[in-house]
Amino acid sequence: MGLLGRETRRTVVDNYELLLICLVAIAAAGGYLTYTGHVAPGTETTTRQVSSWQSSGSFSHNATVRNGTSAFPEGEVLEDQPVYLRKVAPVLDGVFAYTYSASNESDLTASADIFVQYRSVESTQNGELVYWEVKRPLTQDTERSLATDERMAVPFSLNVSRAAETVRRIDSEHGQTSGRLEIAVISELALSGTRNGRSVDTARTYRLQIIPSQSSYDVANAGPVTNGGDQTVETQVEKSYGPLWMLGGPALLFGGLGCAAALVYGRMTDYLTLTDAECRWLVYRSAREEYDEWITVGRADPVDDDIWTTSVDSLVGLVDIAIDTDERIIESDSDSTLIVYTGDRLFRYEPPPEPGAAVTAGDSGAESSD
Repeated sequence: MGLLGRETRRTVVDNYELLLICLVAIAAAGGYLTYTGHVAPGTETTTRQVSSWQSSGSFSHNATVRNGTSAFPEGEVLEDQPVYLRKVAPVLDGVFAYTYSASNESDLTASADIFVQYRSVESTQNGELVYWEVKRPLTQDTERSLATDERMAVPFSLNVSRAAETVRRIDSEHGQTSGRLEIAVISELALSGTRNGRSVDTARTYRLQIIPSQSSYDVANAGPVTNGGDQTVETQVEKSYGPLWMLGGPALLFGGLGCAAALVYGRMTDYLTLTDAECRWLVYRSAREEYDEWITVGRADPVDDDIWTTSVDSLVGLVDIAIDTDERIIESDSDSTLIVYTGDRLFRYEPPPEPGAAVTAGDSGAESSD
């Protein structure tokens, strides 16, 4: 019988071509994995950050109480309030601050001019419609050199009560437009120099919205406005593969080739070929399992000489007789002979001996005769 059982060998023989194709495909896949992992891994493009920077521009503000009340003593400084009372603290003081950080050597020159902006604007479906706009300087010609993490601070001061009167007067000059009157403190920042070793020449605008009402004014401070960027380079590096790729490739290659060679060798040397006795035995065992519900194991007693006995060539034929006569098949518990008894006839089928068991029985008989 060898290392493989009869059923296994029959399955292998019946599916020889399919198994061989699968093994060759496995070996080919293993060859590809082995080649790419160990011989020619190839290259891939990676992006590496070489520098980065970040900047922040923000407004802070306060108002000093100039007309004291029971709630606000004169001279008190109110800091970063969302609302100030126009009669109590009509002048808004503040500071625009700018700072930046960079990963490499940098040297920037920053120039900040601060203006008060008056305008009439209306919101439309296409954005904002500006009827008129006027800018007046608050702080100008503020310039300084900035290294990384240094801070530039530019102060400003605006009498909001007067600014509210100014924006209404300018709008009257334009016939009192239907737009929304706005007041804002604008910081126009210009940057030049080098940042992370690269030349910089840019400008930015920062805005602090002021919304006056009859007795107060709101300061809509959006908080720090940040910007940033980085510089990257692309490099070609050798591809790297995981342990499953590196170890699985050779395993599939040599495993697939070895199994394919063993399969071809077994086919060429008739190792996988079943003998006639093995084929008969497998046919019988298959039928025995298929028609097990028709078979009962029991003792087969001798029959009279006048009973007509017929031998059947196959178990399938005996099952057909049992079905036609509506009888059970009896399997002898002594010699495994299968019979169907119909009253006046006896149909018999003797199963083929199991090849291994037959040889063993023969060897045992020879030893007994000695």
